[in-house]
Amino acid sequence: SSGINAEYGGAFKIPPLLGMLATGILFNNVDVFKPIAVNCYGQSSRVRSFAFSCLLLRAGLGLKFDVIKKNKALLSKLSVLPCVTEIIIIALLSKPLLNLPWPWAFLLGCVIAGVSPAVVIPGMLSLMERGYGTLAGVPTLLITSATADNIFTIIGFGIAYVVTFPDPEGQHIAMTIFKGPLEVIVGTFIGILAGYMMSFMSQEGPGNLQQWTLFFGGVVAFMGLKSVNFLGAGILAVLVMGTFAAQKWREPCKDAVAEKLQRRWKMILESALFTLTGALVELSYLTGELVGYGLLCLTVGLILRCATAFLSVYWSPLTLREKLFVVASWTPKATVQAAIGSIALDTVRETQPLDPVNESYGITVLCIAVIAIIFTSPLGAGLIAWLGPKYLDHKSPEELLPLRSSPEKEDSEDGRAGSQSLSNHSNGNISNHSNGISINNHSMNDSRNYGLNADDNSDGKNNRDT
Repeated sequence: SSGINAEYGGAFKIPPLLGMLATGILFNNVDVFKPIAVNCYGQSSRVRSFAFSCLLLRAGLGLKFDVIKKNKALLSKLSVLPCVTEIIIIALLSKPLLNLPWPWAFLLGCVIAGVSPAVVIPGMLSLMERGYGTLAGVPTLLITSATADNIFTIIGFGIAYVVTFPDPEGQHIAMTIFKGPLEVIVGTFIGILAGYMMSFMSQEGPGNLQQWTLFFGGVVAFMGLKSVNFLGAGILAVLVMGTFAAQKWREPCKDAVAEKLQRRWKMILESALFTLTGALVELSYLTGELVGYGLLCLTVGLILRCATAFLSVYWSPLTLREKLFVVASWTPKATVQAAIGSIALDTVRETQPLDPVNESYGITVLCIAVIAIIFTSPLGAGLIAWLGPKYLDHKSPEELLPLRSSPEKEDSEDGRAGSQSLSNHSNGNISNHSNGISINNHSMNDSRNYGLNADDNSDGKNNRDT
Protein backbone atom coordinates (compact mmCIF):
# COMPACT_ATOMS: atom_id res chain seq x y z
CA SER A 1 0.00 0.00 0.00
CA SER A 2 2.77 2.43 0.94
CA GLY A 3 4.69 1.53 -2.21
CA ILE A 4 1.68 2.15 -4.44
CA ASN A 5 1.00 5.43 -2.71
CA ALA A 6 4.65 6.47 -3.05
CA GLU A 7 4.56 5.89 -6.81
CA TYR A 8 1.15 7.27 -7.72
CA GLY A 9 0.42 9.59 -4.82
CA GLY A 10 2.81 12.24 -6.15
CA ALA A 11 0.41 13.09 -8.93
CA PHE A 12 -2.18 13.96 -6.31
CA LYS A 13 0.32 15.50 -3.82
CA ILE A 14 -0.48 12.73 -1.31
CA PRO A 15 2.44 12.02 1.04
CA PRO A 16 3.58 8.34 0.90
CA LEU A 17 3.42 8.18 4.70
CA LEU A 18 -0.40 7.99 4.43
CA GLY A 19 -0.02 4.65 2.66
CA MET A 20 2.19 3.40 5.48
CA LEU A 21 -0.34 4.52 8.08
CA ALA A 22 -3.21 2.90 6.16
CA THR A 23 -1.25 -0.36 5.93
CA GLY A 24 -0.91 -0.50 9.71
CA ILE A 25 -4.61 0.25 10.25
CA LEU A 26 -5.49 -2.47 7.70
CA PHE A 27 -3.36 -5.07 9.48
CA ASN A 28 -5.03 -4.39 12.82
CA ASN A 29 -8.62 -4.35 11.56
CA VAL A 30 -8.81 -7.18 9.00
CA ASP A 31 -9.21 -10.61 10.57
CA VAL A 32 -6.78 -12.25 8.16
CA PHE A 33 -3.93 -9.92 9.14
CA LYS A 34 -4.84 -9.26 12.78
CA PRO A 35 -2.69 -12.12 14.19
CA ILE A 36 0.36 -10.50 12.57
CA ALA A 37 -0.42 -7.17 14.23
CA VAL A 38 -0.88 -8.88 17.61
CA ASN A 39 2.44 -10.72 17.30
CA CYS A 40 4.23 -7.50 16.37
CA TYR A 41 2.80 -5.53 19.27
CA GLY A 42 5.38 -6.82 21.74
CA GLN A 43 8.22 -5.29 19.71
CA SER A 44 6.26 -2.28 18.46
CA SER A 45 7.23 0.08 21.27
CA ARG A 46 10.93 -0.76 20.94
CA VAL A 47 10.98 -0.26 17.16
CA ARG A 48 9.13 3.05 17.48
CA SER A 49 11.71 4.13 20.07
CA PHE A 50 14.45 3.44 17.51
CA ALA A 51 12.60 5.55 14.94
CA PHE A 52 11.97 8.37 17.42
CA SER A 53 15.66 8.42 18.42
CA CYS A 54 16.65 8.70 14.75
CA LEU A 55 14.17 11.56 14.29
CA LEU A 56 15.63 13.42 17.29
CA LEU A 57 19.20 12.97 16.05
CA ARG A 58 18.27 14.23 12.58
CA ALA A 59 16.62 17.27 14.16
CA GLY A 60 19.80 18.03 16.10
CA LEU A 61 22.00 17.56 13.03
CA GLY A 62 19.65 19.69 10.93
CA LEU A 63 19.88 22.85 13.03
CA LYS A 64 21.74 25.59 11.14
CA PHE A 65 23.19 27.89 13.76
CA ASP A 66 24.58 30.34 11.19
CA VAL A 67 21.06 30.91 9.85
CA ILE A 68 19.63 31.06 13.37
CA LYS A 69 22.15 33.70 14.47
CA LYS A 70 21.30 35.94 11.50
CA ASN A 71 17.53 35.63 11.99
CA LYS A 72 17.08 35.01 15.70
CA ALA A 73 13.93 37.12 16.16
CA LEU A 74 12.07 35.88 13.08
CA LEU A 75 12.97 32.22 13.61
CA SER A 76 12.09 32.38 17.30
CA LYS A 77 8.67 33.86 16.62
CA LEU A 78 7.86 31.48 13.76
CA SER A 79 9.05 28.39 15.64
CA VAL A 80 7.51 29.11 19.04
CA LEU A 81 4.44 31.37 18.83
CA PRO A 82 2.25 29.30 16.44
CA CYS A 83 3.18 26.16 18.36
CA VAL A 84 2.29 27.65 21.76
CA THR A 85 -0.99 29.02 20.39
CA GLU A 86 -2.05 25.64 19.03
CA ILE A 87 -1.10 23.82 22.25
CA ILE A 88 -3.21 26.19 24.34
CA ILE A 89 -6.23 26.18 21.99
CA ILE A 90 -6.31 22.38 21.67
CA ALA A 91 -5.94 21.98 25.44
CA LEU A 92 -8.77 24.44 26.11
CA LEU A 93 -11.08 22.72 23.59
CA SER A 94 -10.23 19.10 24.35
CA LYS A 95 -10.90 19.51 28.08
CA PRO A 96 -14.69 19.96 27.64
CA LEU A 97 -15.18 18.33 24.22
CA LEU A 98 -13.10 15.17 24.71
CA ASN A 99 -13.43 15.00 28.52
CA LEU A 100 -9.68 14.96 29.09
CA PRO A 101 -8.11 16.05 32.40
CA TRP A 102 -5.90 19.14 32.12
CA PRO A 103 -2.56 17.23 32.03
CA TRP A 104 -3.86 14.99 29.25
CA ALA A 105 -5.34 17.98 27.41
CA PHE A 106 -1.98 19.76 27.31
CA LEU A 107 -0.26 16.48 26.41
CA LEU A 108 -2.60 16.22 23.41
CA GLY A 109 -1.82 19.82 22.47
CA CYS A 110 1.92 19.06 22.48
CA VAL A 111 1.38 15.94 20.35
CA ILE A 112 -0.62 17.83 17.73
CA ALA A 113 1.25 21.15 17.59
CA GLY A 114 4.42 20.11 15.73
CA VAL A 115 4.69 20.75 12.00
CA SER A 116 5.85 17.79 9.89
CA PRO A 117 9.40 17.96 8.49
CA ALA A 118 8.58 14.84 6.45
CA VAL A 119 6.17 17.01 4.43
CA VAL A 120 7.70 20.50 4.68
CA ILE A 121 11.37 19.76 3.95
CA PRO A 122 10.90 17.66 0.76
CA GLY A 123 8.47 20.30 -0.51
CA MET A 124 10.96 23.11 0.14
CA LEU A 125 13.83 21.21 -1.47
CA SER A 126 11.72 20.51 -4.55
CA LEU A 127 10.92 24.22 -4.91
CA MET A 128 14.55 25.23 -4.41
CA GLU A 129 15.77 22.75 -7.03
CA ARG A 130 13.34 24.33 -9.53
CA GLY A 131 14.51 27.84 -8.67
CA TYR A 132 11.60 28.99 -6.50
CA GLY A 133 12.33 31.08 -3.42
CA THR A 134 16.09 31.09 -3.93
CA LEU A 135 16.36 34.89 -4.00
CA ALA A 136 14.48 35.62 -0.78
CA GLY A 137 15.51 32.44 1.02
CA VAL A 138 11.99 31.55 2.18
CA PRO A 139 12.50 27.76 1.84
CA THR A 140 15.66 28.01 3.94
CA LEU A 141 13.73 29.91 6.60
CA LEU A 142 11.02 27.23 6.68
CA ILE A 143 13.44 24.28 6.76
CA THR A 144 15.28 25.72 9.76
CA SER A 145 12.06 26.83 11.47
CA ALA A 146 10.45 23.40 11.01
CA THR A 147 13.39 21.77 12.77
CA ALA A 148 13.28 24.29 15.62
CA ASP A 149 9.47 23.92 15.83
CA ASN A 150 9.84 20.16 16.25
CA ILE A 151 12.44 20.55 18.97
CA PHE A 152 10.25 22.97 20.91
CA THR A 153 7.20 20.71 20.54
CA ILE A 154 9.05 17.59 21.65
CA ILE A 155 10.54 19.32 24.69
CA GLY A 156 7.05 20.60 25.57
CA PHE A 157 5.74 17.05 25.25
CA GLY A 158 8.43 15.85 27.63
CA ILE A 159 7.35 18.38 30.24
CA ALA A 160 3.65 17.52 29.80
CA TYR A 161 4.52 13.83 30.08
CA VAL A 162 6.28 14.40 33.41
CA VAL A 163 3.17 16.10 34.82
CA THR A 164 0.79 13.49 33.37
CA PHE A 165 2.80 10.51 34.59
CA PRO A 166 4.38 11.29 37.97
CA ASP A 167 6.43 8.71 39.84
CA PRO A 168 4.34 5.51 39.95
CA GLU A 169 4.97 5.20 43.70
CA GLY A 170 3.08 8.46 44.18
CA GLN A 171 5.08 11.55 45.00
CA HIS A 172 4.22 14.98 46.28
CA ILE A 173 3.16 17.60 43.71
CA ALA A 174 6.21 19.69 44.64
CA MET A 175 8.47 16.79 43.65
CA THR A 176 6.60 16.44 40.37
CA ILE A 177 7.20 20.12 39.63
CA PHE A 178 10.85 19.84 40.66
CA LYS A 179 11.31 16.83 38.41
CA GLY A 180 10.79 18.95 35.27
CA PRO A 181 13.88 21.17 35.77
CA LEU A 182 15.80 18.12 37.00
CA GLU A 183 15.09 16.28 33.74
CA VAL A 184 16.29 19.31 31.75
CA ILE A 185 19.57 19.33 33.71
CA VAL A 186 20.09 15.56 33.46
CA GLY A 187 19.19 15.38 29.76
CA THR A 188 21.39 18.33 28.83
CA PHE A 189 24.35 16.97 30.82
CA ILE A 190 24.13 13.48 29.30
CA GLY A 191 23.68 14.90 25.79
CA ILE A 192 26.68 17.24 26.07
CA LEU A 193 28.85 14.51 27.63
CA ALA A 194 27.97 11.97 24.92
CA GLY A 195 28.35 14.53 22.13
CA TYR A 196 31.71 15.68 23.53
CA MET A 197 32.98 12.09 23.64
CA MET A 198 31.89 11.53 20.04
CA SER A 199 33.77 14.64 18.94
CA PHE A 200 37.04 12.77 19.59
CA MET A 201 36.18 10.06 17.06
CA SER A 202 38.11 9.91 13.82
CA GLN A 203 36.39 12.01 11.17
CA GLU A 204 37.93 10.18 8.24
CA GLY A 205 36.17 7.68 6.04
CA PRO A 206 32.57 7.46 4.80
CA GLY A 207 30.99 8.13 8.22
CA ASN A 208 29.71 4.61 8.97
CA LEU A 209 31.37 4.36 12.39
CA GLN A 210 30.23 7.84 13.45
CA GLN A 211 26.68 7.22 12.24
CA TRP A 212 26.27 3.91 14.06
CA THR A 213 27.88 5.26 17.23
CA LEU A 214 25.61 8.29 17.25
CA PHE A 215 22.51 6.25 16.47
CA PHE A 216 23.04 3.57 19.12
CA GLY A 217 24.17 6.20 21.62
CA GLY A 218 20.88 8.03 21.05
CA VAL A 219 18.82 4.83 21.35
CA VAL A 220 20.56 3.81 24.60
CA ALA A 221 20.13 7.29 26.11
CA PHE A 222 16.46 7.54 25.15
CA MET A 223 15.38 4.03 26.15
CA GLY A 224 17.55 3.98 29.28
CA LEU A 225 16.18 7.25 30.66
CA LYS A 226 12.64 6.31 29.63
CA SER A 227 12.94 3.05 31.59
CA VAL A 228 13.59 5.03 34.81
CA ASN A 229 10.64 7.38 34.14
CA PHE A 230 12.83 10.20 32.80
CA LEU A 231 11.36 10.43 29.30
CA GLY A 232 11.81 14.21 29.09
CA ALA A 233 15.50 13.85 29.94
CA GLY A 234 15.85 11.11 27.32
CA ILE A 235 14.34 13.31 24.61
CA LEU A 236 16.58 16.25 25.50
CA ALA A 237 19.69 14.06 25.79
CA VAL A 238 19.32 12.73 22.24
CA LEU A 239 18.60 16.21 20.82
CA VAL A 240 21.62 17.75 22.56
CA MET A 241 23.82 14.79 21.64
CA GLY A 242 23.13 15.20 17.92
CA THR A 243 23.45 18.98 18.03
CA PHE A 244 26.70 19.00 20.03
CA ALA A 245 28.35 16.30 17.92
CA ALA A 246 27.36 18.10 14.72
CA GLN A 247 28.95 21.34 15.93
CA LYS A 248 32.21 19.55 16.74
CA TRP A 249 32.51 17.48 13.58
CA ARG A 250 33.88 18.92 10.36
CA GLU A 251 31.42 19.58 7.53
CA PRO A 252 32.29 16.50 5.38
CA CYS A 253 31.91 14.16 8.36
CA LYS A 254 28.69 15.84 9.54
CA ASP A 255 27.18 15.72 6.04
CA ALA A 256 28.08 12.03 5.66
CA VAL A 257 26.51 11.11 9.00
CA ALA A 258 23.36 13.15 8.24
CA GLU A 259 23.01 11.51 4.83
CA LYS A 260 23.36 8.00 6.27
CA LEU A 261 20.84 8.69 9.02
CA GLN A 262 18.47 10.07 6.39
CA ARG A 263 18.92 6.91 4.33
CA ARG A 264 18.31 4.72 7.37
CA TRP A 265 15.17 6.73 8.14
CA LYS A 266 13.78 6.49 4.60
CA MET A 267 14.63 2.82 4.01
CA ILE A 268 13.45 1.33 7.31
CA LEU A 269 12.46 3.52 10.22
CA GLU A 270 9.92 5.86 8.60
CA SER A 271 7.88 2.95 7.23
CA ALA A 272 8.15 1.09 10.54
CA LEU A 273 7.07 4.13 12.55
CA PHE A 274 3.96 4.98 10.53
CA THR A 275 2.93 1.35 9.95
CA LEU A 276 3.28 0.39 13.61
CA THR A 277 1.46 3.56 14.70
CA GLY A 278 -1.42 2.69 12.38
CA ALA A 279 -1.43 -0.87 13.76
CA LEU A 280 -2.34 0.51 17.20
CA VAL A 281 -5.61 1.95 15.90
CA GLU A 282 -8.79 -0.09 15.93
CA LEU A 283 -11.65 1.27 13.86
CA SER A 284 -13.96 0.73 16.82
CA TYR A 285 -12.05 3.52 18.60
CA LEU A 286 -13.07 6.04 15.92
CA THR A 287 -16.60 6.82 17.03
CA GLY A 288 -18.53 9.61 15.36
CA GLU A 289 -18.30 11.73 18.52
CA LEU A 290 -14.53 11.33 18.81
CA VAL A 291 -13.90 12.08 15.13
CA GLY A 292 -16.30 15.03 15.08
CA TYR A 293 -15.00 16.72 18.22
CA GLY A 294 -11.45 15.83 17.28
CA LEU A 295 -11.79 17.51 13.89
CA LEU A 296 -13.34 20.56 15.57
CA CYS A 297 -10.36 20.85 17.94
CA LEU A 298 -7.90 20.38 15.06
CA THR A 299 -9.64 22.88 12.78
CA VAL A 300 -9.86 25.66 15.35
CA GLY A 301 -6.31 25.01 16.51
CA LEU A 302 -5.00 25.03 12.93
CA ILE A 303 -6.83 28.27 12.04
CA LEU A 304 -5.42 30.09 15.06
CA ARG A 305 -2.00 28.56 14.43
CA CYS A 306 -2.05 29.96 10.89
CA ALA A 307 -3.18 33.37 12.16
CA THR A 308 -0.32 33.41 14.68
CA ALA A 309 2.15 32.34 11.98
CA PHE A 310 1.01 35.24 9.80
CA LEU A 311 1.45 37.69 12.69
CA SER A 312 4.89 36.19 13.39
CA VAL A 313 6.12 37.16 9.91
CA TYR A 314 3.89 40.22 9.42
CA TRP A 315 6.62 42.76 10.30
CA SER A 316 9.32 40.87 8.38
CA PRO A 317 10.56 42.08 4.96
CA LEU A 318 8.75 39.23 3.18
CA THR A 319 6.15 40.15 0.59
CA LEU A 320 2.47 39.48 1.28
CA ARG A 321 2.49 36.42 -1.00
CA GLU A 322 5.57 35.02 0.71
CA LYS A 323 3.92 35.51 4.10
CA LEU A 324 0.84 33.62 2.89
CA PHE A 325 3.08 30.82 1.63
CA VAL A 326 4.74 30.58 5.06
CA VAL A 327 1.28 30.26 6.64
CA ALA A 328 0.25 27.51 4.21
CA SER A 329 3.50 25.61 4.83
CA TRP A 330 2.81 25.57 8.57
CA THR A 331 -0.25 23.27 8.30
CA PRO A 332 0.91 19.64 7.78
CA LYS A 333 1.18 17.16 10.67
CA ALA A 334 2.78 13.74 10.40
CA THR A 335 6.21 12.81 11.74
CA VAL A 336 6.04 14.16 15.29
CA GLN A 337 2.46 12.94 15.72
CA ALA A 338 3.43 9.40 14.67
CA ALA A 339 6.55 9.46 16.86
CA ILE A 340 4.99 10.65 20.14
CA GLY A 341 1.27 10.05 19.65
CA SER A 342 1.42 6.52 21.08
CA ILE A 343 3.95 7.06 23.89
CA ALA A 344 1.30 7.89 26.50
CA LEU A 345 -0.77 4.81 25.56
CA ASP A 346 2.35 2.62 25.72
CA THR A 347 3.11 3.95 29.20
CA VAL A 348 -0.42 3.22 30.44
CA ARG A 349 -0.42 -0.32 29.04
CA GLU A 350 3.03 -1.07 30.48
CA THR A 351 1.87 -0.01 33.97
CA GLN A 352 0.34 -2.69 36.17
CA PRO A 353 -2.42 -2.86 37.14
CA LEU A 354 -3.87 -1.42 33.95
CA ASP A 355 -5.93 1.73 34.50
CA PRO A 356 -8.86 1.60 32.00
CA VAL A 357 -9.59 5.32 32.42
CA ASN A 358 -6.03 6.36 31.55
CA GLU A 359 -6.06 3.81 28.71
CA SER A 360 -9.11 5.54 27.23
CA TYR A 361 -7.27 8.89 27.46
CA GLY A 362 -4.24 7.36 25.72
CA ILE A 363 -6.45 5.95 22.97
CA THR A 364 -8.03 9.39 22.49
CA VAL A 365 -4.61 11.04 22.11
CA LEU A 366 -3.49 8.38 19.62
CA CYS A 367 -6.69 8.62 17.54
CA ILE A 368 -6.57 12.43 17.35
CA ALA A 369 -2.92 12.21 16.26
CA VAL A 370 -3.85 9.77 13.48
CA ILE A 371 -6.77 11.96 12.39
CA ALA A 372 -4.42 14.97 12.26
CA ILE A 373 -2.02 13.06 10.01
CA ILE A 374 -4.75 11.87 7.66
CA PHE A 375 -6.34 15.29 7.17
CA THR A 376 -3.45 17.76 7.35
CA SER A 377 -0.51 16.04 5.64
CA PRO A 378 -2.12 15.94 2.15
CA LEU A 379 -3.51 19.44 2.74
CA GLY A 380 -0.08 20.83 3.60
CA ALA A 381 1.72 18.97 0.81
CA GLY A 382 -0.84 20.18 -1.73
CA LEU A 383 -0.65 23.80 -0.59
CA ILE A 384 3.15 23.81 -0.71
CA ALA A 385 3.21 22.33 -4.23
CA TRP A 386 0.43 24.62 -5.50
CA LEU A 387 1.30 27.95 -3.88
CA GLY A 388 5.09 27.69 -4.10
CA PRO A 389 5.33 28.39 -7.85
CA LYS A 390 2.63 31.08 -7.56
CA TYR A 391 3.87 33.01 -4.53
CA LEU A 392 7.69 32.64 -4.49
CA ASP A 393 10.30 34.37 -6.61
CA HIS A 394 11.78 32.31 -9.42
CA LYS A 395 15.06 31.76 -11.20
CA SER A 396 15.07 30.08 -14.59
CA PRO A 397 16.87 26.74 -15.05
CA GLU A 398 19.58 28.54 -17.06
CA GLU A 399 20.31 30.81 -14.09
CA LEU A 400 20.57 27.78 -11.80
CA LEU A 401 23.08 25.91 -13.97
CA PRO A 402 26.13 27.55 -12.37
CA LEU A 403 24.87 26.35 -8.99
CA ARG A 404 25.38 22.71 -10.01
CA SER A 405 29.14 22.97 -10.55
CA SER A 406 31.72 20.82 -8.79
CA PRO A 407 32.55 21.45 -5.12
CA GLU A 408 36.08 22.59 -6.05
CA LYS A 409 34.70 25.15 -8.47
CA GLU A 410 32.15 26.35 -5.93
CA ASP A 411 34.88 26.78 -3.32
CA SER A 412 37.02 28.85 -5.66
CA GLU A 413 34.02 30.96 -6.68
CA ASP A 414 33.12 31.54 -3.03
CA GLY A 415 36.68 32.60 -2.32
CA ARG A 416 36.64 35.15 -5.14
CA ALA A 417 33.20 36.33 -4.07
CA GLY A 418 34.53 37.40 -0.68
CA SER A 419 36.64 40.11 -2.32
CA GLN A 420 33.73 41.63 -4.22
CA SER A 421 31.60 44.43 -2.83
CA LEU A 422 28.48 43.36 -0.96
CA SER A 423 26.30 45.46 -3.21
CA ASN A 424 27.29 43.35 -6.22
CA HIS A 425 27.47 39.84 -4.85
CA SER A 426 25.69 38.11 -2.01
CA ASN A 427 26.01 34.34 -1.84
CA GLY A 428 25.03 31.63 0.61
CA ASN A 429 25.53 27.95 1.06
CA ILE A 430 22.47 26.21 2.34
CA SER A 431 22.91 22.64 3.59
CA ASN A 432 19.96 20.63 4.74
CA HIS A 433 21.65 18.12 7.02
CA SER A 434 18.43 16.50 8.14
CA ASN A 435 17.89 15.19 4.61
CA GLY A 436 21.49 14.68 3.56
CA ILE A 437 21.07 17.03 0.61
CA SER A 438 23.16 20.08 -0.07
CA ILE A 439 21.84 22.94 -2.16
CA ASN A 440 23.73 26.14 -2.90
CA ASN A 441 21.72 29.30 -3.49
CA HIS A 442 23.41 32.36 -4.95
CA SER A 443 21.66 35.68 -5.12
CA MET A 444 23.54 37.96 -7.53
CA ASN A 445 22.87 41.70 -7.61
CA ASP A 446 19.53 41.21 -5.90
CA SER A 447 18.29 43.42 -3.10
CA ARG A 448 15.67 40.89 -1.99
CA ASN A 449 18.14 38.56 -0.27
CA TYR A 450 16.79 38.69 3.29
CA GLY A 451 19.94 37.54 5.01
CA LEU A 452 18.64 33.95 5.28
CA ASN A 453 21.65 32.53 3.48
CA ALA A 454 24.39 31.44 5.79
CA ASP A 455 27.26 33.47 4.34
CA ASP A 456 25.36 36.63 3.53
CA ASN A 457 27.08 39.44 5.41
CA SER A 458 24.85 42.20 4.19
CA ASP A 459 22.24 43.84 6.38
CA GLY A 460 19.06 42.55 4.82
CA LYS A 461 16.93 45.29 6.36
CA ASN A 462 18.42 48.21 4.50
CA ASN A 463 17.88 47.25 0.88
CA ARG A 464 14.60 45.39 0.56
CA ASP A 465 11.85 45.79 -1.94
CA THR A 466 8.77 44.41 -0.29
